[in-house]
Amino acid sequence: MGVVDHGRVPRDPPNAAMLLQPTTPLRVGLAGLGRFGQLHASVLSSLPEVELRAIADLDPVRLATVGERLGVGRRYGDAQSLIEATDLDALVFATPDEQHLQQGLAALATGKAVLMEKPLAPTWRQASRLQQLAEANGALLQVGLILRYDLPHALLQRQIAAGDFGELISIRTQRNCTAASFGAIANRVHTVYRTLIHDIDLLLWLTGSHATSVMALERRLGDQLSPEGCFALIRLANGQVGQLESSWFVPDQAPANVVTDHWLGCIDAELAVVGTRQTARLRWLDGPLQIWGPQRQLSPDTSLWPQLDGRIHGALREELRDFVASARSGKASTVASLPQAVEGLRIAEAIIEASRSGNVVHLAADQPSLTLRDGPTG
Repeated sequence: MGVVDHGRVPRDPPNAAMLLQPTTPLRVGLAGLGRFGQLHASVLSSLPEVELRAIADLDPVRLATVGERLGVGRRYGDAQSLIEATDLDALVFATPDEQHLQQGLAALATGKAVLMEKPLAPTWRQASRLQQLAEANGALLQVGLILRYDLPHALLQRQIAAGDFGELISIRTQRNCTAASFGAIANRVHTVYRTLIHDIDLLLWLTGSHATSVMALERRLGDQLSPEGCFALIRLANGQVGQLESSWFVPDQAPANVVTDHWLGCIDAELAVVGTRQTARLRWLDGPLQIWGPQRQLSPDTSLWPQLDGRIHGALREELRDFVASARSGKASTVASLPQAVEGLRIAEAIIEASRSGNVVHLAADQPSLTLRDGPTG
């Protein structure tokens, strides 16, 4: 499928972002208009330093609806046509995971700045390939690591980095999601890549270390691709221990903290940090706003992507503003680490392998392959 608006497209150089004047908006194209992609579209269209010039999606109705709502005239029925547009400075991808490699390779080859929603690619080797291509081409490649832009998480990270916690002992995370939402991903993407990837990134970001060994278990109630529950114990190179848990068992009656125009659900997330001098606990469900309604309690998110009067605020907005600043300057983000995004996928694969085999998976810093060993981690 091609572009809906068949007007003539100016042929600017692919690295036009590097030539922008301070007052010239960054010309951005967005591929993928699912629930999260529509949030991206709303943010990008509201940033004064951005012109959301083109959007792409396979669904013509959704494409038309979002285009009309946001006033985007250039609409493509496929991502490749968007990638090939020569008058765009940057591309944002909120597309299915399995499309990330080919879309990323094509986009990076144009020299445009690229933001890819997590995970960067379906596998660690594919993500490494994208990283290598970006480095070889001198292209900006950034991954959507949204929790790094959430204010409570950022405040905690700054205190850890400043040494206020002393020596870190352990980090524990829990991410339990609405059971009714599991069917949409059960045979499409593994729980590790859908939800636990957030917590893997938190572990790498907060500790500044890398994993050396992984033990894991999973809980399955059916024969689908993804387990309903995934539980991992990770040893880091500096001796710290990570305990990560993600599952899909929150009942419909639970308080809803994911509340937007087209999304209502619950993410019961918790983070606990233990250090020799301080400890901390962060619970996302315990938001400051509680609303009791006739059918269920609402605890609207005021942190990640809160919506007010049609405008998206919070961490997603800060993430996209950071990407825009990086695209304009040509300098990599100091918040979203590409090497850690790639390393997170290596850990994700180790978790899946450990739960499959029942063995400890060892990750040598200088050896990319996974090695197995029976018995407890050392």
